Amino acid sequence: MRSLRIIAIALLPLFGISQKMKVQTAWRALNDYESTLKDGKPDLAYLNKAKEAIEVALANDDTKNQGKTWAYKARIHYNYYNYAFLQETKKLEATVTDKKERNDLAYGNTPTTEFELANEAVDKIKDVDPKYMEVIQDGFTKGTSQLSEDDVKFTMVAMQMKMEAGNIANGKYKAKKFDEAADYFYKVAYLNMAMTRKKDTSNFYNACVSAGRAKNSSKILEYNKKMVDLKIATPYNFQAMYTANLSKQDTSAALAILSKGRAAFPGDMDLLNTETNLFLAKGKQQEAVGNLSASIEKDPSNALFYLVRGNIYDNMANPKDATGKDKDKLKDFDTLFGKAENDYLKVIKLNPANKEHLYNSLYNLGAMYNNLGGYYQTKAGNLPLTEAKTKGKELETKSQEYYKKAIPHLEQALTIKTEDKATMSALRKLYMLTNDQAKATEMNNKIKASSSK
Repeated sequence: MRSLRIIAIALLPLFGISQKMKVQTAWRALNDYESTLKDGKPDLAYLNKAKEAIEVALANDDTKNQGKTWAYKARIHYNYYNYAFLQETKKLEATVTDKKERNDLAYGNTPTTEFELANEAVDKIKDVDPKYMEVIQDGFTKGTSQLSEDDVKFTMVAMQMKMEAGNIANGKYKAKKFDEAADYFYKVAYLNMAMTRKKDTSNFYNACVSAGRAKNSSKILEYNKKMVDLKIATPYNFQAMYTANLSKQDTSAALAILSKGRAAFPGDMDLLNTETNLFLAKGKQQEAVGNLSASIEKDPSNALFYLVRGNIYDNMANPKDATGKDKDKLKDFDTLFGKAENDYLKVIKLNPANKEHLYNSLYNLGAMYNNLGGYYQTKAGNLPLTEAKTKGKELETKSQEYYKKAIPHLEQALTIKTEDKATMSALRKLYMLTNDQAKATEMNNKIKASSSK
């Protein structure tokens, strides 16, 4: 039994040495393979041997947490990927003569499993051996003269992987494989950050755009959030996350990210308009008015902002119940009515190129005057007999005043949409209410002619 214990104790260091020898075997076989590359006759037998040895080394506690072990793994799997890429380009030589086009197609078509494994190995180094990664990062940024020959080779492979990841990303994007393109733009950005300690805003952004083209909500949220977390976000990132959350029917998350975006970029018009639309959808009229007023301050010649704000004031001045019936006028009716009127008139004065905006302002203003005229007429009709002679006449005068104010705006609206039945019907009614029988008959004939077409 005593001899057995001695043998057992003696085996421990021998086993550890054998694992280090596996790393050496991988190193030797990898270098042999790279020598065959220089000769233009890559021999995968060497690469297979290197892979077999490195997997054994990575299964052992003595060598699995060493940066160099993972660096060899990265080099091995990158060489497998590069071999597959070269085979793909050779296949395309017969059909694609342009070298750039051939490379783009090869990048789009070559399986990326081996590249993924190489990339994972680079990522692993940061976790298991950050000091070794710092040495490589210094080689990246300060030059490779201070590195060993093996470290120089790994640094060169990492640089090549960064470039390859970009080529793969572009190839996938051109092949309309947007999901994969998103992943590879992200890898480029991440490799750049890992190796140079710098934030790669451009490729993170490309990853976000590609995820958007793929309509992949999970990746849209993940990649855009990364830009937010790294403090390199633009309004686009918040807008994309807001839309992705809405597509997942997660309204609370959408509101939260929109709120963060507005706080980060208070002057961005797209985020401001998105929030305004959300307020409108939720019936938050005061909040919507506040946003529109801010928008007008930044862009005072934008007719749409005045039109939408005018419409909100119009609705606030003329509230309706759940059945669509008019409610009683509010105490601040005159103020709200005046604000709506001013905004509609502003649109008319701006005479926007978008004639739909102009038409809506003309029609809404005409409708607003018409409705107020109708309100005064109804009020006059409901007066008790004792007040009908005095107050009734005053209300009838007001009613006619607003009916007549409505007519020119609706007539102008009709010049934009010459066959619009709603506008024609409103004008026919107003002509009759203001005792203009000739125009009422003319409009009636126009409606009949339009209906017969």
